[in-house]
Amino acid sequence: MRRAIEDTLRDQNGVIFAQPALVGRGTYTGRDIIARNSKFEPGYQDERGYVLVEWWIMSITPAGNPERKENEGISRLLLKDGRAVLLTEAASAAEDLLFKEYRVKWPLVKVLDIGGEPVVPSFGGPPEVPSIPFHVHSGEIRNGRPCRPGKLEAYLFPPVDVPPYRRQMERVISRLGLKPGTQKDEFLAALREFGVSDAMYQLGAVYEVRPYEGWTIRPGCLHAPGPWPTIEIQLPQDDANFASWRLGVRLLGSEREKSWQEWVLQGLKDEEEFLQQVVNWDLSVDPEFEQKFKRKAREIESGGWGRRLQIFFDEFYGEALELESGCCYTRRAEETPWAGVVWSGQGKLNGITIRTLNEGGLAEFLVAPGHEAEFGNEGETRLIVYSAFPIRA
Repeated sequence: MRRAIEDTLRDQNGVIFAQPALVGRGTYTGRDIIARNSKFEPGYQDERGYVLVEWWIMSITPAGNPERKENEGISRLLLKDGRAVLLTEAASAAEDLLFKEYRVKWPLVKVLDIGGEPVVPSFGGPPEVPSIPFHVHSGEIRNGRPCRPGKLEAYLFPPVDVPPYRRQMERVISRLGLKPGTQKDEFLAALREFGVSDAMYQLGAVYEVRPYEGWTIRPGCLHAPGPWPTIEIQLPQDDANFASWRLGVRLLGSEREKSWQEWVLQGLKDEEEFLQQVVNWDLSVDPEFEQKFKRKAREIESGGWGRRLQIFFDEFYGEALELESGCCYTRRAEETPWAGVVWSGQGKLNGITIRTLNEGGLAEFLVAPGHEAEFGNEGETRLIVYSAFPIRA
Protein backbone atom coordinates (compact mmCIF):
# COMPACT_ATOMS: atom_id res chain seq x y z
CA MET A 1 0.00 0.00 0.00
CA ARG A 2 2.81 2.41 0.83
CA ARG A 3 4.26 2.00 -2.64
CA ALA A 4 0.86 2.59 -4.24
CA ILE A 5 0.45 5.78 -2.19
CA GLU A 6 3.92 6.94 -3.18
CA ASP A 7 3.13 6.28 -6.85
CA THR A 8 -0.19 8.13 -6.62
CA LEU A 9 1.34 11.18 -4.95
CA ARG A 10 4.19 11.24 -7.46
CA ASP A 11 1.95 10.95 -10.50
CA GLN A 12 -0.54 13.53 -9.15
CA ASN A 13 2.05 16.02 -7.87
CA GLY A 14 1.23 15.55 -4.21
CA VAL A 15 -2.55 15.40 -4.50
CA ILE A 16 -4.71 12.39 -3.64
CA PHE A 17 -8.49 12.12 -4.00
CA ALA A 18 -11.16 10.29 -2.02
CA GLN A 19 -14.57 8.74 -2.44
CA PRO A 20 -17.28 10.68 -0.57
CA ALA A 21 -17.85 9.24 2.91
CA LEU A 22 -21.57 9.84 3.45
CA VAL A 23 -22.88 9.46 7.00
CA GLY A 24 -26.46 8.69 7.97
CA ARG A 25 -28.34 10.26 10.87
CA GLY A 26 -31.66 9.48 12.48
CA THR A 27 -32.14 12.95 13.95
CA TYR A 28 -32.51 15.30 10.98
CA THR A 29 -33.15 15.44 7.25
CA GLY A 30 -31.63 17.50 4.43
CA ARG A 31 -32.34 19.46 1.26
CA ASP A 32 -31.32 16.69 -1.19
CA ILE A 33 -28.02 18.49 -1.86
CA ILE A 34 -25.43 15.79 -1.06
CA ALA A 35 -27.83 12.82 -1.33
CA ARG A 36 -31.50 11.90 -1.44
CA ASN A 37 -32.17 12.84 2.17
CA SER A 38 -35.15 15.19 2.60
CA LYS A 39 -37.57 12.67 4.16
CA PHE A 40 -37.65 9.81 6.62
CA GLU A 41 -39.36 7.58 4.08
CA PRO A 42 -38.53 4.45 2.07
CA GLY A 43 -36.27 5.35 -0.83
CA TYR A 44 -34.49 7.94 1.31
CA GLN A 45 -33.51 5.86 4.36
CA ASP A 46 -30.82 3.24 4.84
CA GLU A 47 -31.41 -0.08 6.58
CA ARG A 48 -31.26 1.66 9.99
CA GLY A 49 -33.90 4.22 9.05
CA TYR A 50 -31.20 6.94 8.80
CA VAL A 51 -30.80 9.41 5.93
CA LEU A 52 -27.46 10.47 4.43
CA VAL A 53 -27.10 14.08 5.55
CA GLU A 54 -23.37 14.40 6.23
CA TRP A 55 -20.34 14.17 3.94
CA TRP A 56 -17.15 13.69 5.96
CA ILE A 57 -14.05 15.09 4.26
CA MET A 58 -10.75 13.15 4.40
CA SER A 59 -11.91 11.66 7.67
CA ILE A 60 -10.03 9.29 9.97
CA THR A 61 -12.87 9.48 12.54
CA PRO A 62 -15.64 6.83 12.69
CA ALA A 63 -19.27 7.91 13.03
CA GLY A 64 -20.66 7.41 16.54
CA ASN A 65 -24.29 6.64 15.75
CA PRO A 66 -26.32 4.56 18.22
CA GLU A 67 -26.69 1.99 15.44
CA ARG A 68 -23.19 1.74 14.07
CA LYS A 69 -22.08 0.71 10.62
CA GLU A 70 -18.59 -0.63 9.97
CA ASN A 71 -16.21 2.11 8.79
CA GLU A 72 -19.00 4.69 8.51
CA GLY A 73 -17.39 8.12 8.31
CA ILE A 74 -13.93 6.86 7.29
CA SER A 75 -12.79 8.20 3.92
CA ARG A 76 -11.40 5.95 1.18
CA LEU A 77 -8.46 7.18 -0.87
CA LEU A 78 -8.42 6.55 -4.61
CA LEU A 79 -5.08 5.07 -5.62
CA LYS A 80 -3.59 4.96 -9.11
CA ASP A 81 -3.72 1.14 -9.13
CA GLY A 82 -7.53 1.30 -8.97
CA ARG A 83 -7.96 0.53 -5.28
CA ALA A 84 -10.05 2.54 -2.85
CA VAL A 85 -8.44 2.15 0.59
CA LEU A 86 -9.52 3.35 4.02
CA LEU A 87 -7.70 6.52 5.01
CA THR A 88 -6.99 4.98 8.42
CA GLU A 89 -5.19 2.07 6.76
CA ALA A 90 -3.39 4.38 4.34
CA ALA A 91 -2.25 6.54 7.25
CA SER A 92 -0.88 3.49 9.06
CA ALA A 93 1.12 2.54 5.97
CA ALA A 94 2.31 6.01 4.98
CA GLU A 95 1.61 8.52 7.73
CA ASP A 96 4.79 10.45 6.99
CA LEU A 97 3.80 10.92 3.35
CA LEU A 98 0.18 11.90 3.96
CA PHE A 99 0.27 13.75 7.27
CA LYS A 100 3.89 14.20 8.32
CA GLU A 101 3.59 14.72 12.11
CA TYR A 102 0.14 16.36 11.85
CA ARG A 103 -2.13 13.32 12.09
CA VAL A 104 -2.70 14.05 15.79
CA LYS A 105 -3.89 17.54 14.78
CA TRP A 106 -6.13 16.37 11.94
CA PRO A 107 -9.68 17.76 12.28
CA LEU A 108 -12.99 16.21 11.35
CA VAL A 109 -14.47 18.24 8.48
CA LYS A 110 -18.06 17.80 7.34
CA VAL A 111 -20.55 19.11 4.82
CA LEU A 112 -23.91 19.13 6.61
CA ASP A 113 -27.06 19.05 4.47
CA ILE A 114 -29.78 20.32 6.83
CA GLY A 115 -33.45 20.73 5.89
CA GLY A 116 -36.73 18.92 5.34
CA GLU A 117 -40.40 19.76 4.98
CA PRO A 118 -41.61 22.91 6.83
CA VAL A 119 -43.51 22.32 10.07
CA VAL A 120 -45.40 24.57 12.48
CA PRO A 121 -43.77 24.46 15.95
CA SER A 122 -45.95 23.54 18.92
CA PHE A 123 -45.51 27.10 20.22
CA GLY A 124 -46.99 28.57 17.03
CA GLY A 125 -45.61 30.97 14.47
CA PRO A 126 -44.99 30.47 10.75
CA PRO A 127 -43.90 27.09 9.36
CA GLU A 128 -40.16 26.38 9.69
CA VAL A 129 -37.80 24.09 7.85
CA PRO A 130 -36.40 21.98 10.73
CA SER A 131 -32.94 22.58 12.10
CA ILE A 132 -30.75 19.93 13.68
CA PRO A 133 -32.30 19.29 17.12
CA PHE A 134 -30.88 21.09 20.13
CA HIS A 135 -27.81 19.27 21.38
CA VAL A 136 -24.57 19.76 23.29
CA HIS A 137 -21.05 18.37 22.93
CA SER A 138 -19.33 17.66 26.23
CA GLY A 139 -17.66 14.36 25.42
CA GLU A 140 -18.79 10.74 25.25
CA ILE A 141 -20.63 9.62 28.40
CA ARG A 142 -18.70 6.88 30.19
CA ASN A 143 -19.59 5.57 33.62
CA GLY A 144 -22.14 8.35 33.98
CA ARG A 145 -19.69 11.17 33.23
CA PRO A 146 -18.71 13.03 30.06
CA CYS A 147 -15.15 12.57 28.83
CA ARG A 148 -14.05 16.17 28.71
CA PRO A 149 -13.06 18.56 27.29
CA GLY A 150 -15.85 17.86 24.78
CA LYS A 151 -16.10 18.75 21.12
CA LEU A 152 -15.12 22.17 19.83
CA GLU A 153 -16.52 23.01 16.39
CA ALA A 154 -16.93 25.87 13.94
CA TYR A 155 -19.26 26.57 11.01
CA LEU A 156 -19.25 28.29 7.67
CA PHE A 157 -22.43 28.91 5.66
CA PRO A 158 -21.50 28.66 1.95
CA PRO A 159 -23.51 30.33 -0.82
CA VAL A 160 -26.24 28.14 -2.37
CA ASP A 161 -27.32 30.44 -5.20
CA VAL A 162 -24.39 29.06 -7.25
CA PRO A 163 -24.38 26.01 -9.54
CA PRO A 164 -25.21 23.19 -9.26
CA TYR A 165 -27.59 24.13 -6.38
CA ARG A 166 -29.08 27.42 -7.63
CA ARG A 167 -31.25 27.79 -4.53
CA GLN A 168 -32.97 30.97 -3.46
CA MET A 169 -33.29 30.29 0.25
CA GLU A 170 -36.06 31.55 2.47
CA ARG A 171 -35.13 33.27 5.73
CA VAL A 172 -33.15 30.68 7.69
CA ILE A 173 -32.41 30.86 11.40
CA SER A 174 -30.07 29.04 13.73
CA ARG A 175 -30.76 28.75 17.43
CA LEU A 176 -27.39 28.97 19.15
CA GLY A 177 -27.27 29.12 22.91
CA LEU A 178 -30.32 30.08 24.96
CA LYS A 179 -31.98 33.46 25.27
CA PRO A 180 -30.20 35.55 27.92
CA GLY A 181 -32.15 35.43 31.13
CA THR A 182 -33.40 31.88 30.62
CA GLN A 183 -33.71 30.15 33.99
CA LYS A 184 -32.53 26.64 34.77
CA ASP A 185 -36.02 25.54 35.80
CA GLU A 186 -37.32 26.68 32.39
CA PHE A 187 -34.62 24.62 30.69
CA LEU A 188 -35.40 21.52 32.78
CA ALA A 189 -39.11 21.87 32.05
CA ALA A 190 -38.38 22.08 28.32
CA LEU A 191 -35.99 19.13 28.51
CA ARG A 192 -38.75 17.04 30.08
CA GLU A 193 -40.83 17.91 27.00
CA PHE A 194 -38.38 15.96 24.79
CA GLY A 195 -40.42 14.41 21.98
CA VAL A 196 -43.65 15.78 23.47
CA SER A 197 -43.43 19.41 22.35
CA ASP A 198 -41.00 21.89 20.78
CA ALA A 199 -40.54 23.83 24.01
CA MET A 200 -36.74 23.72 23.89
CA TYR A 201 -36.65 25.54 20.55
CA GLN A 202 -38.64 28.39 22.07
CA LEU A 203 -35.80 28.97 24.54
CA GLY A 204 -33.12 29.24 21.86
CA ALA A 205 -31.42 32.50 20.91
CA VAL A 206 -32.24 33.20 17.25
CA TYR A 207 -29.70 34.28 14.62
CA GLU A 208 -30.28 34.67 10.89
CA VAL A 209 -28.03 32.67 8.58
CA ARG A 210 -26.09 34.54 5.89
CA PRO A 211 -23.50 33.25 3.39
CA TYR A 212 -19.87 33.54 4.42
CA GLU A 213 -20.71 33.97 8.07
CA GLY A 214 -20.23 31.33 10.71
CA TRP A 215 -19.74 30.57 14.38
CA THR A 216 -17.37 28.97 16.82
CA ILE A 217 -19.31 26.62 19.12
CA ARG A 218 -17.54 25.67 22.33
CA PRO A 219 -18.08 22.47 24.33
CA GLY A 220 -21.10 22.63 26.61
CA CYS A 221 -22.99 25.16 24.47
CA LEU A 222 -26.57 24.20 23.62
CA HIS A 223 -27.23 24.73 19.91
CA ALA A 224 -29.59 23.81 17.07
CA PRO A 225 -27.86 24.56 13.72
CA GLY A 226 -30.22 26.04 11.15
CA PRO A 227 -31.37 24.43 7.89
CA TRP A 228 -28.65 25.79 5.61
CA PRO A 229 -25.92 23.63 4.04
CA THR A 230 -22.96 24.04 6.36
CA ILE A 231 -19.22 23.40 6.23
CA GLU A 232 -18.17 22.31 9.72
CA ILE A 233 -14.73 21.77 11.21
CA GLN A 234 -14.32 20.19 14.64
CA LEU A 235 -12.21 18.12 16.94
CA PRO A 236 -12.00 14.53 15.63
CA GLN A 237 -14.77 12.95 17.68
CA ASP A 238 -18.46 12.24 17.11
CA ASP A 239 -20.48 12.61 20.28
CA ALA A 240 -23.53 14.61 21.32
CA ASN A 241 -26.29 14.63 23.93
CA PHE A 242 -29.59 15.79 22.45
CA ALA A 243 -31.83 18.20 24.37
CA SER A 244 -34.80 18.10 21.98
CA TRP A 245 -36.25 15.89 19.28
CA ARG A 246 -36.94 16.83 15.67
CA LEU A 247 -38.98 20.01 15.31
CA GLY A 248 -42.66 19.18 14.90
CA VAL A 249 -42.20 15.43 15.50
CA ARG A 250 -43.80 13.69 18.47
CA LEU A 251 -42.65 10.55 20.27
CA LEU A 252 -45.03 8.33 22.23
CA GLY A 253 -44.71 5.67 24.92
CA SER A 254 -41.84 3.22 24.57
CA GLU A 255 -40.51 5.01 21.49
CA ARG A 256 -40.03 8.18 23.53
CA GLU A 257 -38.37 6.31 26.40
CA LYS A 258 -35.98 4.56 24.01
CA SER A 259 -35.01 7.84 22.33
CA TRP A 260 -34.72 9.60 25.70
CA GLN A 261 -32.16 7.04 26.86
CA GLU A 262 -30.42 6.68 23.48
CA TRP A 263 -30.12 10.30 22.42
CA VAL A 264 -30.44 12.39 25.60
CA LEU A 265 -29.15 10.64 28.72
CA GLN A 266 -26.77 8.08 27.21
CA GLY A 267 -25.92 6.81 30.69
CA LEU A 268 -26.69 9.94 32.71
CA LYS A 269 -29.14 9.48 35.57
CA ASP A 270 -31.80 12.10 34.76
CA GLU A 271 -32.42 15.61 33.43
CA GLU A 272 -30.89 17.30 36.50
CA GLU A 273 -27.68 15.37 35.93
CA PHE A 274 -27.85 16.33 32.24
CA LEU A 275 -27.85 19.99 33.24
CA GLN A 276 -25.07 19.54 35.78
CA GLN A 277 -22.81 17.30 33.71
CA VAL A 278 -23.02 18.31 30.06
CA VAL A 279 -24.33 21.91 29.86
CA ASN A 280 -22.07 24.92 30.22
CA TRP A 281 -24.83 27.16 31.52
CA ASP A 282 -23.01 30.50 31.62
CA LEU A 283 -21.80 29.99 28.07
CA SER A 284 -25.23 29.00 26.79
CA VAL A 285 -27.00 32.07 28.21
CA ASP A 286 -24.18 34.59 27.68
CA PRO A 287 -25.74 37.93 26.60
CA GLU A 288 -22.58 38.63 24.56
CA PHE A 289 -22.71 35.30 22.72
CA GLU A 290 -22.89 36.88 19.26
CA GLN A 291 -20.04 39.31 19.86
CA LYS A 292 -17.81 36.53 21.20
CA PHE A 293 -18.51 33.69 18.80
CA LYS A 294 -19.84 34.95 15.46
CA ARG A 295 -17.24 34.90 12.69
CA LYS A 296 -17.32 36.51 9.24
CA ALA A 297 -15.08 35.39 6.39
CA ARG A 298 -12.04 37.64 5.97
CA GLU A 299 -10.45 38.45 2.63
CA ILE A 300 -6.80 37.45 2.40
CA GLU A 301 -6.13 38.54 -1.19
CA SER A 302 -8.03 39.31 -4.37
CA GLY A 303 -7.56 40.34 -7.98
CA GLY A 304 -8.92 39.84 -11.46
CA TRP A 305 -8.40 36.11 -10.95
CA GLY A 306 -10.83 35.98 -7.98
CA ARG A 307 -10.31 36.02 -4.24
CA ARG A 308 -9.04 34.00 -1.28
CA LEU A 309 -10.77 34.15 2.11
CA GLN A 310 -10.14 32.90 5.62
CA ILE A 311 -13.27 31.00 6.70
CA PHE A 312 -12.29 29.31 10.01
CA PHE A 313 -10.77 31.05 13.00
CA ASP A 314 -9.65 30.60 16.61
CA GLU A 315 -8.30 27.06 17.11
CA PHE A 316 -9.15 26.15 13.51
CA TYR A 317 -7.96 27.38 10.15
CA GLY A 318 -9.54 27.11 6.71
CA GLU A 319 -9.85 29.01 3.47
CA ALA A 320 -12.12 29.60 0.49
CA LEU A 321 -10.76 30.00 -3.02
CA GLU A 322 -13.06 31.64 -5.56
CA LEU A 323 -11.48 31.47 -9.01
CA GLU A 324 -12.95 33.26 -12.01
CA SER A 325 -13.55 31.52 -15.35
CA GLY A 326 -10.35 31.05 -17.37
CA CYS A 327 -8.08 31.97 -14.46
CA CYS A 328 -5.41 30.04 -12.53
CA TYR A 329 -4.15 30.21 -8.97
CA THR A 330 -1.28 28.35 -7.32
CA ARG A 331 -1.30 27.82 -3.58
CA ARG A 332 2.21 27.60 -2.27
CA ALA A 333 3.51 24.43 -0.66
CA GLU A 334 2.79 24.10 3.05
CA GLU A 335 4.65 22.08 5.66
CA THR A 336 1.24 20.75 6.75
CA PRO A 337 -1.26 18.61 4.84
CA TRP A 338 -4.59 20.15 4.00
CA ALA A 339 -7.94 18.92 2.71
CA GLY A 340 -10.24 20.49 0.16
CA VAL A 341 -13.71 20.14 -1.32
CA VAL A 342 -15.10 21.52 -4.57
CA TRP A 343 -18.32 23.40 -3.79
CA SER A 344 -19.14 24.94 -7.15
CA GLY A 345 -17.82 24.92 -10.70
CA GLN A 346 -15.23 22.74 -12.39
CA GLY A 347 -11.61 22.94 -13.35
CA LYS A 348 -8.22 21.33 -12.83
CA LEU A 349 -6.10 20.64 -9.76
CA ASN A 350 -2.50 19.80 -10.65
CA GLY A 351 -3.75 18.87 -14.09
CA ILE A 352 -6.57 16.58 -12.90
CA THR A 353 -10.22 17.44 -13.58
CA ILE A 354 -12.25 18.36 -10.51
CA ARG A 355 -15.96 19.12 -10.17
CA THR A 356 -18.70 18.98 -7.54
CA LEU A 357 -20.07 15.86 -5.86
CA ASN A 358 -23.46 16.49 -7.48
CA GLU A 359 -21.84 16.28 -10.90
CA GLY A 360 -20.13 12.98 -10.11
CA GLY A 361 -16.60 14.33 -10.22
CA LEU A 362 -13.47 14.21 -8.09
CA ALA A 363 -14.65 16.67 -5.47
CA GLU A 364 -12.57 15.84 -2.38
CA PHE A 365 -8.80 15.89 -2.08
CA LEU A 366 -5.79 15.92 0.22
CA VAL A 367 -2.66 17.93 -0.56
CA ALA A 368 0.31 16.21 1.03
CA PRO A 369 2.92 18.22 2.98
CA GLY A 370 5.42 20.08 0.85
CA HIS A 371 3.37 20.23 -2.36
CA GLU A 372 1.89 23.09 -4.34
CA ALA A 373 -1.72 23.05 -5.52
CA GLU A 374 -2.30 24.60 -8.93
CA PHE A 375 -5.95 25.36 -9.69
CA GLY A 376 -7.36 26.27 -13.07
CA ASN A 377 -10.98 27.19 -13.78
CA GLU A 378 -12.01 25.66 -17.10
CA GLY A 379 -15.74 26.23 -16.64
CA GLU A 380 -18.02 29.13 -17.41
CA THR A 381 -18.84 29.90 -13.77
CA ARG A 382 -16.71 30.63 -10.72
CA LEU A 383 -14.79 27.67 -9.23
CA ILE A 384 -15.27 27.58 -5.44
CA VAL A 385 -13.07 25.37 -3.26
CA TYR A 386 -13.10 25.17 0.55
CA SER A 387 -10.09 23.93 2.49
CA ALA A 388 -9.23 22.95 6.06
CA PHE A 389 -5.89 22.64 7.83
CA PRO A 390 -4.64 20.88 10.99
CA ILE A 391 -5.95 22.09 14.33
CA ARG A 392 -3.90 24.96 15.72
CA ALA A 393 -4.52 24.45 19.44
